[in-house]
Amino acid sequence: MTASRRLVRAFAATAAFALVFATAIVVRAASDTRLLPADTDSDGDGVPDAIELATQRLVTSPKESGSEFLVTSVLASTGLQDQFGVSYKSGTFDVWYASTEGASSEYQLELLKLVEWVDSNGNERIDAGEVRSNFTLGDAAFGGVPVVRFNRTDPDGGRVFNFIVRSIGNEVTLNLTIAQRFMRIASNRVLTPMEMKMRIAINHNLVNPGASVGIEMQLDTEGRFEYCERSWDDVHAFAQGDGAVNVTGGPSGPPATVFFSWSKTAVANGLPVNATVVSSEPEPTRYDLYLAYPERVPSAVRAGIEHDPTLGVESAVYEHILGTSPELQADLVLYAGSFAAMALLVALTILAVNRRRKRGED
Repeated sequence: MTASRRLVRAFAATAAFALVFATAIVVRAASDTRLLPADTDSDGDGVPDAIELATQRLVTSPKESGSEFLVTSVLASTGLQDQFGVSYKSGTFDVWYASTEGASSEYQLELLKLVEWVDSNGNERIDAGEVRSNFTLGDAAFGGVPVVRFNRTDPDGGRVFNFIVRSIGNEVTLNLTIAQRFMRIASNRVLTPMEMKMRIAINHNLVNPGASVGIEMQLDTEGRFEYCERSWDDVHAFAQGDGAVNVTGGPSGPPATVFFSWSKTAVANGLPVNATVVSSEPEPTRYDLYLAYPERVPSAVRAGIEHDPTLGVESAVYEHILGTSPELQADLVLYAGSFAAMALLVALTILAVNRRRKRGED
């Protein structure tokens, strides 16, 4: 079975399960929100319980291969549904989003290289001519490496899924987290149910002592690419000091946006440093991104980096729920609407997968 067929099968199963679970979530939200004051926050994450119940998502992760994963996330609410997903294989992520209003967007992000660089002009960015050594990532470092998977249920009832991938030689570790509900993960950071946190840990012995390290990535998309000084999470107070690149697909009313964001600070050998990103477009639909971590210890012979980018979407459903009453009604109209919406999501998924397959064949 080809990868694209596996994705279609998994998405179709997700949509079918979502029809049942979405109705259950709606019934629960309709009953529970009437019992909760609008400003209660029982888990202390800064998000009112009524909003958490109304925006809770169904997250599924069918196990297709020990070295790959696929995660899909669906929410159904009155009059509007959406779906997003993240798949991983050999150091490459596919992130996509579709809403029942017809908009969809996607990108593919590959970790290409670990680089050593020297900041010759002191601007804390990787500029032309500053890279001293390259170490290949992608399939060479992550191909066939088992993905460690585990999940848990938080006290508020939301499920949390974790995936850990270590490169061959353990120089780069990816720790990925996605949750069904909002979850506070730091004093200044709340993980939303519309995204996957990707913690990067680098443990690299330097070939060039005192050099800084960074990661070269390649982002492929047919959507509109835009660099943003503030991420969606930063603008909505779920994070502080995040930058992002957004990828937007049509139609325009409203469009669909997926993003790759990052904290502008990281930890390098135990010291806080600025984390910067430089992007370029070597050819249409392809963008090169350099995540840079300046070294603060001139004599360092090892680079130990901790950083936490995010793969996420701007959910039209979330915005819709914030602008409507938290009381959701579970009735035949909603059920019928949910059924039709899920059927449309399956169709959107098949179209999206076929586009990725066609792009791969090209």
